[in-house]
Amino acid sequence: MMSVSRDAAPSASEPLRVFVVEDESLVAMDLEERLTKMGYVVCGISDSGEEALTAITGQAVDLVLMDIHLRDGVDGVDVASALRRVSDVPVVFVTAHADETTLRRAGQAEPFGYVLKPFDERELRATIEMALYRHRAETRLHKVERWLSTTLSSIGDGIIATDDQRCVTLINPLAEMVTGWTKSEAVGRLLEEIYPVYGEAEVNETFAAYSEAMRTGVTIHLGEGKYLRSREGRRIPVDDSISPIRDDANQITGCVIVFRDCTQSRQIMEERRRLETKMQETQRLESLGVLAAGIAHDFNNLLTVVTMNTSLAKTYVTKDSPVMKSLMDIQGSAERAAELCSQMLAYAGKSRVVKEPLCINLLTRDTIQLLTTAISKKALLSLDLGETVPKVQGDRSQLQQVIMNLVINASESLQDLPGKIKLKTRYLHVPQAQLDLCRSGNTLPEGDYLMIEVKDTGEGMPQDVQARIFDPFYTTKFTGRGLGLAAVLGIIRSHGGDLAVESIAGAGSTFRIYLPALVEPEMPTPPSYHESSGWLATGHALIVDDEAAIRAAAHAVLCHLGFQVELAEDGMRGLEKILRQAVNYRVVLLDLTMPNLDGREVYKLVRERMPRLPIIMMSGYSSHQALDLLEEGVPTAFIQKPFTVEAIREKLAALLG
Repeated sequence: MMSVSRDAAPSASEPLRVFVVEDESLVAMDLEERLTKMGYVVCGISDSGEEALTAITGQAVDLVLMDIHLRDGVDGVDVASALRRVSDVPVVFVTAHADETTLRRAGQAEPFGYVLKPFDERELRATIEMALYRHRAETRLHKVERWLSTTLSSIGDGIIATDDQRCVTLINPLAEMVTGWTKSEAVGRLLEEIYPVYGEAEVNETFAAYSEAMRTGVTIHLGEGKYLRSREGRRIPVDDSISPIRDDANQITGCVIVFRDCTQSRQIMEERRRLETKMQETQRLESLGVLAAGIAHDFNNLLTVVTMNTSLAKTYVTKDSPVMKSLMDIQGSAERAAELCSQMLAYAGKSRVVKEPLCINLLTRDTIQLLTTAISKKALLSLDLGETVPKVQGDRSQLQQVIMNLVINASESLQDLPGKIKLKTRYLHVPQAQLDLCRSGNTLPEGDYLMIEVKDTGEGMPQDVQARIFDPFYTTKFTGRGLGLAAVLGIIRSHGGDLAVESIAGAGSTFRIYLPALVEPEMPTPPSYHESSGWLATGHALIVDDEAAIRAAAHAVLCHLGFQVELAEDGMRGLEKILRQAVNYRVVLLDLTMPNLDGREVYKLVRERMPRLPIIMMSGYSSHQALDLLEEGVPTAFIQKPFTVEAIREKLAALLG
């Protein structure tokens, strides 16, 4: 049972309650009389130590007057010590012995004062009042200490204090947890042992920071990129400061270190930087994609003039004419240029995509047969195809181009030296952390994907090269290499997949493609073909295009095919000619990309008035630009620039019959 003591001074209605422990009855009676005169209340008298302990702990007592020598054999010092363990009631010793031995023993019980027998009343009163004052002061101090201890325990930072010799004097629980040192182990040890902080130089910087704070008298920050090496050897990133501690005379008596475990904040910061880098990369790729698509579109317009005029010119010369060879060379070069434009559109994700359920393993085997003459003779190409690989929904030619480009890139990395290239397919679960490292800009969720992996033992790539390998026309080998990896990235992006690269300079590279797999693939509809080699037409045709050279070339081609041809240089003129109906057009060739009023708007306005008018839409972009306009049962077709006489003849024959 705990005794109750009061912190406040006794008032008139509540005087100080004193308990007397004295084995001489006359002395006890004298004390009681004197105390009562002074205005105190004697709440109990006992001549036995055991009895006193029981009585004191059972009531509210403000102060105990304790004789050191008690006749029952229980020493007053022992009673006071026992009382201190269970109560904070102040004890004042009353003794006739003032020898050094007695006083030393009495001091072990931490009394609040001594009164020597025989005692003077003023001395007794002064001793009691001083004991009460000291008790109140200690009580307030204990409250402050408890508040400080609670605050230090609750604060979210680690705190370590030292004296002016760098010895630890205080360490809060959080600092104990982070450093690995308990308070009992840390106190008295040197700061640099308990709190060793390192930087890039791997040198303990704590002593230097402490000395700087002591010398300058200002707070020192250790700076970014520092880590604490805990007692167990863990590297813990920290953000900290060392500040001098000053006494009442403004003299520096030590330092206090305030630090924070930055593991989580550093991880958040790194993740933010990674996301920002990925966002910047995505924005850069999108910008390059827009640029590539625009260039491809304009280039296709130029090639349209070449291919149409060349194919038309071929119809006017015989096969054995020397001019025919020149025309064939021109057409071949134009077709190769058109293929480059197709790669640029693939990089931009705007190429024509004809998706169907594909078996990647079969596609891979077919592609490898095409690669035997394209890769280095010193390269050993091996296949590791998964046994349970599902189909994917994809464009056959584009995915074939992806595999070819990656394998050819791997072959070139061997630098005509002996090496290995391994092409592997698997259907596997891909964790989110792995997908977050991909490069296409698509944000794929964790899940099951079909993986195509191309791994080589070539020269590898440093980080600066890896950051640019998907840029159009970027190469470390020779100029004019083209859009191989850039087109790969665009194709994978348009297929809803993603691509990751792992490479170490001098240790080879690994490209991994992740594609969504089909659970229940639909069978593709076989394409229908229309024989149109000798087809000729009659009637009027209108060509609407803002490029004069294209209008001229298309005019010659359609005239060659039997049409009476009219021209319109923009969407407004074309719409006016169509809606005026001065001529009953059998077909309209309509460019989709024009200034002011583009082909899409013209098409929609015409369809409101003339739903059965045959229209062929033309574009330097792919057919995806017009997919929403190709309605079932409506006489509409699409042809991608550049095209030949044979291509437009086939399109017209299929549309007009």
